[in-house]
Formats: sequence, structure tokens, C-alpha cells
Amino acid sequence: MERASISHEERNAGILRRTLSAVSWLYALWTGLFATAAWGRTTTGAHDAKVLTAHAVLLALAGVLLWKPRRGAIPATLAAAAGSLYFVVLDLRHHSMPSALVDGAFIVLAAVLLYNSRRQP
Repeated sequence: MERASISHEERNAGILRRTLSAVSWLYALWTGLFATAAWGRTTTGAHDAKVLTAHAVLLALAGVLLWKPRRGAIPATLAAAAGSLYFVVLDLRHHSMPSALVDGAFIVLAAVLLYNSRRQP
């Protein structure tokens, strides 16, 4: 049985999607670690364990849906990026530039990789 050959552009798009999937998983793991550390503590705002857990779940969902292109991958990735934007704003309000840069990096990576993986030649 002969495999259907895929174009160079399709192969590159797959690589970009899987790269974004791996980045999403890494951010989900990192956010999940912070959520675990915050669990059981009385905190407010951005450091609430429930908000951190929800963001980690969104990031993980984006990673799962992007690995093999599935319906809902783009909305899940955009929702995860919106969650990261929420944390960027909170970090900037609390004058934490390093945290804002780390959170904002996901937004930039998601935008660049999604755009390049969806672009048609």
C-alpha cells in the first residue's frame, strides 16, 4: 500500500502545529505547578488556584487539539492566549515585568505559529 505524499507546505504546517502543541503543554505544566502551590491558600486575583487551574486546563486542551489537527484547536489556542493576556495585564499592574514577559511569550508564539501553520502559499 502506497502512502499518499504530502506537500512540503503541509509537512511544515504539521511541524509548526506540533511545536505549538509542545509549547502549550510546557506552559500548562508550569501553570499547573503554580496552581498546585496555590491550592489551599487564601489568595485573591491572579494567584487564585482556580484561575490558575482553569488556565492550565485551557493550555493543555490546546496542546492536545493541536498535536493532531482536531476541530476546536484554534479556538482553544486563542482562549489559552486570552488567558495569558489576562495574566500579562495582572503582572503589569503588579509591576512584575519578568512574569509579564513569560506570560506574554505564549501569546507571541501562538500568534506566529498559528499564522504560519495556516498560511497558504
